[in-house]
Amino acid sequence: MKKKVMSVLLAAVMACSLAAGCGGNSGSAPEEDTKAASTDKTLRITQSSGGVIDPGIEVDATSCVAYVNLYDSLVYIDLENESRPQLATDWDASADGLTWTFHLREDARFHDGTEVLANDVVFSMERLLTMGEGFAYLFAGYVDSVEAADDHTVVFTLKQPFAPFLSILPRLYILNEDLVTENLESGQYGEYGDYGKAYLAEHDAGSGAYQLSAIETGSSFTMTRFDDYYEEWDPDAPETVEVIMNTEAAAIRTMINNGELHITDQWQTNEAYEALSQIEGVEVGDFTNGQILYLMLNTKKIPTDDAHVRRALAFMLDYDQICGTLFPNYGKVSSSVPQNAFGFSAEGYDYTFDLEKAKEELKQSEYYDQLMSGEIHIEVEWISDVPDEEKIALLLQSTAAQLGVKVDVTKVPWATHVDKCGSIETTPNCATCFMAGDYSEAGAFLFKRFSSDTAGTWQQCEWLQDAQLDAMINGALTTLDGEARKKAYAEIQKKVNEECLGIPIAEQAEKHAYFSNIEIPCMESAKNGGSTALPLGYNFMFKDYRIRPLAAGQPQ
Repeated sequence: MKKKVMSVLLAAVMACSLAAGCGGNSGSAPEEDTKAASTDKTLRITQSSGGVIDPGIEVDATSCVAYVNLYDSLVYIDLENESRPQLATDWDASADGLTWTFHLREDARFHDGTEVLANDVVFSMERLLTMGEGFAYLFAGYVDSVEAADDHTVVFTLKQPFAPFLSILPRLYILNEDLVTENLESGQYGEYGDYGKAYLAEHDAGSGAYQLSAIETGSSFTMTRFDDYYEEWDPDAPETVEVIMNTEAAAIRTMINNGELHITDQWQTNEAYEALSQIEGVEVGDFTNGQILYLMLNTKKIPTDDAHVRRALAFMLDYDQICGTLFPNYGKVSSSVPQNAFGFSAEGYDYTFDLEKAKEELKQSEYYDQLMSGEIHIEVEWISDVPDEEKIALLLQSTAAQLGVKVDVTKVPWATHVDKCGSIETTPNCATCFMAGDYSEAGAFLFKRFSSDTAGTWQQCEWLQDAQLDAMINGALTTLDGEARKKAYAEIQKKVNEECLGIPIAEQAEKHAYFSNIEIPCMESAKNGGSTALPLGYNFMFKDYRIRPLAAGQPQ
């Protein structure tokens, strides 16, 4: 057992409170226009709802922002989508790809001051696999065992080769075993009770650059700089970061105007971004993040169980209008995988806005007469948290009406949508959804979107349970040779494209409004023609952000 030290949480909270009170507008009425973010090194951003801080629970974007800052992994993904050392200094793999050995740095400490050891890695992997939630699906079919060879050496043994193993390791966030096991409550996991779920819902047990200082579950969480982090801190890096789960446009504009918010979420409408850009000191930028906007299609529900209907819908979408007007700067896609992911292929993709082709597909459908008579309607569900998604649903509704097809449009909150995806009957025919890969290979997208393992989740409204497709995906993921793996990925993409198992619409240009004295690495990279991280969360490693001093004459 590692020696425990007294928690410094109270001091962290006090530091956070002091930092929050140092802004230029504190104690006085806000100015009409705020020309720059406060330079007290406090950073406030908004994100969508749903975020949790237990890295064994969820996979949504807001949760990933928490994970990458509160926890370290053995390796992390940089903006070039390369695996870089984090808690591991180096590693090696056996020739057959079944044994991976990692050597841990000796200066890493958890937030309670105790050393990060190999046993903590073992515990974290076993917890994730036992609970079977969150990112467990990445490891479950491949990790056979994990052992601590000594305090600073950990060995993973795989059941079968898994080519992207190094790429998925950033999703194994390392927890402090002693801290978690000292805070167990009763639960379903035998001697581990609830495996620390109750505790980790409101506390962190990580070694990341930031430590949790306050949380209002479902509303916000605040992180403060971990002074004993093993990397040297830049003096302009944020000392405190508050993540506010609110995407409501009026609230966002008010917070920006009052200097209470420094970086917006990515879910504002184009009209909202235009209004925000008029505020002095605020600019709007975007970067390609590899997320794809899909129209997911329930293949087990009439009439989208018919491939002809699915293909007709794909031909009804005006992609140029979506990428040019509804979502400016979004990129038209030609597969279910983003173009800069390893293994991308456009084979089998032949969808453009073409009403004649849509008509021909409809005529070949067994539901043609019922669709034309209005006996059968097609449901399209859009997520109220992302208002611009309504425009796609209404555009499809209007186009379908020209062909005599009735489309019913429904708005639902994200949480409701997630619940509805739990059964075939409540999953709509069509649903708008953004999807990111959990690592930077085609396999990340293909598994999430088309494996039987993800059927019945928001990641796959198609309800695919196709043994052949499962075998193709597993075969690709276990192919160590890069060129052969690319070919296998291409065959999968050809199949899903031809059968129209969901419609990839556009590749997201992630857009944020922010104060111009804040340097955001991914935004700077995009401005210079560089790349950005594909996996969720890794464009939000706040230790790499900079809050620059205000220019002469700007208000404090």
